[in-house]
Amino acid sequence: MTENSHKISAAQLFCILLLMRVSAEVVYPSKGGFGGTGLAAALTAELIRFMIALPVLICACRGGGFYSAAWRKNRFIGWAAAVGAALLLAGFVIRTAIYTSGFVQRNLLGKTPRWLIALLLAGFAVYAAVRGGEALARAGVLFLWAAAIVTVLLVLADIPYMKLSRELPAWSTSLFLTDVIDRLCRSGEYLVFAALLPYVRRSNDSEQKKLGAAGFCFAGASMLCSALFCVFFGAVLGEYYSMTEYPLAAAGSLADIVLFKRLDGAACAVWSLASAFRMGVMLFAGWSVIGEVLKCTERGPAPAGKEDAA
Repeated sequence: MTENSHKISAAQLFCILLLMRVSAEVVYPSKGGFGGTGLAAALTAELIRFMIALPVLICACRGGGFYSAAWRKNRFIGWAAAVGAALLLAGFVIRTAIYTSGFVQRNLLGKTPRWLIALLLAGFAVYAAVRGGEALARAGVLFLWAAAIVTVLLVLADIPYMKLSRELPAWSTSLFLTDVIDRLCRSGEYLVFAALLPYVRRSNDSEQKKLGAAGFCFAGASMLCSALFCVFFGAVLGEYYSMTEYPLAAAGSLADIVLFKRLDGAACAVWSLASAFRMGVMLFAGWSVIGEVLKCTERGPAPAGKEDAA
């Protein structure tokens, strides 16, 4: 894969992570309901992710790569962390391909075999991964802008259908736990963040601070986006939210304006491509994790007090 270390800015990394996070919200079938249960599940899942990823965020503030730092402390732990992360990312790629192909078949290409859609998505993902980190960073910013525009248009078009005064359903502990577990199993953004640390520019203290801030800003933005989606879907779909497999497509089908005629098709197309891009980023990240530790092995232990600049 293309070697392009230190070519990604902190802002580009933030865009990649946010695009991945929101695409996971959109293309996975909804298991939660609207109201307090769904909102609490979304916020709880984000908080758990943040607490697990806190060491990575702290490492980003201090400088250097997370896995190279782990390798320098203990070679076995470094290799175990790298291989474990690569396997988790591979699992997320497979899971994303399965669910995204179902999303595309259900909302866009009803007569196309699901396996063929999955192959097309996988081909796009492999191509994106081979292009390297710098190309992924540029594409991530463009995808995020396109997805943000079409989603904001959808929200604006659905304003007449919003009812914030709906009667909320009773609390469901079983639904809460199911939704939290499902959300935790669909996301690998912090793994990608840790894997891409060596690719981010940090030649001075200012850029180093921006990198740390990007990680913490992503944590806040992902929590905010999850909450806003829950409120939006609940206000538009109401009691039908829990019976809707893909809330964004259902909400988009209500919006019928001249610009897109049917915003559900436009939104689904953009988020399907964003999800395929997400697969490519995770493939690249999985490869990069192993490569980071291999470089440490080839160079040998770094002198005491020096950070890994790879």
